[in-house]
Amino acid sequence: MLATAVAVAAVAKAMPRRILTVLRAESLLNDGTALVLLAVTIEVVTDERPFSWSGTALAFVESYVGGIVIGVAIALLLIPVRRRLPAPLLHSALSVATPFLAYLPAELLHVSGVLAVVTCGLVTTRFGPRVIGSDARIQAIAFWEVASYLLNGALFILVGIQLPATVRALTSVSLAQAAIAACAVSVAVFGTRLLWFYSVPYLVRFLDRRPQQRDRRITAPQRLPLAWAGMRGAISLAAALTVPAVTAEGHVVEQRDAVVFITAVVIVVTLTFLGPTLPTVVRRARFPEDEVKTAELTLSRCHMSSAALRALPELAQRFGVPEAATLRMAQDIEDRMAPAPGSTRCRESVRRLELALLQVKRDTLRDLRDTGRIDDIVLRTVQEVLDVEEVRLGRKAHDAAAEASQDDPARS
Repeated sequence: MLATAVAVAAVAKAMPRRILTVLRAESLLNDGTALVLLAVTIEVVTDERPFSWSGTALAFVESYVGGIVIGVAIALLLIPVRRRLPAPLLHSALSVATPFLAYLPAELLHVSGVLAVVTCGLVTTRFGPRVIGSDARIQAIAFWEVASYLLNGALFILVGIQLPATVRALTSVSLAQAAIAACAVSVAVFGTRLLWFYSVPYLVRFLDRRPQQRDRRITAPQRLPLAWAGMRGAISLAAALTVPAVTAEGHVVEQRDAVVFITAVVIVVTLTFLGPTLPTVVRRARFPEDEVKTAELTLSRCHMSSAALRALPELAQRFGVPEAATLRMAQDIEDRMAPAPGSTRCRESVRRLELALLQVKRDTLRDLRDTGRIDDIVLRTVQEVLDVEEVRLGRKAHDAAAEASQDDPARS
């Protein structure tokens, strides 16, 4: 199950940028809204007060809006803190503490802690480039790539551990009845998602005739991966487990065990059926190259290089840089803004040469350490510079591969 989840995440990243953005935004919005509705429903079930539509709607709005407000407030309070953190390691530590700093006040005020965390993350992402340095950002990204992988693995392991317990705890209905209900829910989950993506977009297309809306339209086969990527995850099981066993009056909540069992089965069914077939669905969708992303990348590089060239003479004079070095730097900026003509194979050969020279430098550095001419501290300091350079060359290879796939549609 863990391997399936990782494969699904890898395939999802191969989708066009806009499709991936829609899936991510949908996940955040749907999970946040569903968890708020669940919390309000549980409160209604376990509370001694009589049910009313107005009171329940007001509780939903309070929880939803309150979570957003607290998330924004915590993010804004942490911005000056991030500006004053002296070490990159502290930024990583604060990124771990931030979800708790947003979640706990929201829960204490009985509003949505999940929405508070999501909102805090979105606001932090918006202001992050202004308050987080490059060294802290590189370290935090590497840390969270490993942490998210381990956390996802742990969640799905917990799902697997929970499955036998849910079967043993199933007493309110028979195993056959629960299995039939789980299959029906699985079909309903996928069918509802399929119906949504093949009905609502056409309604939006009919009502919204703006040119920019027409530019964002996709074909029916390209809409299928959006519907197919509706796998359930550990959050669903965690939500089912929050259903209380007894009410405030001490009455047993009927068929709670069936709810947990059905949820666990739906997770397994959607992951094992939709997950392995998603790569085929994505390939058959035949998504076009993301020309907008390519254009924006070119725009950003050209504008950055132009701004650097304009500021170069004044900055060189301020720092007392010799004219020859300034000219070399200007030439390097111009080369990056408008790469020299040549085939993709030629550029790939140059990149391999640079990587080979890096390996020569690494071997020399290691020999100096082994012969006692430098110590481990110096080795790690120089090695860090070489690592950054190798990462840069790896990104150049990724850009070259993307460019090659654009030049040769048959390969993509």
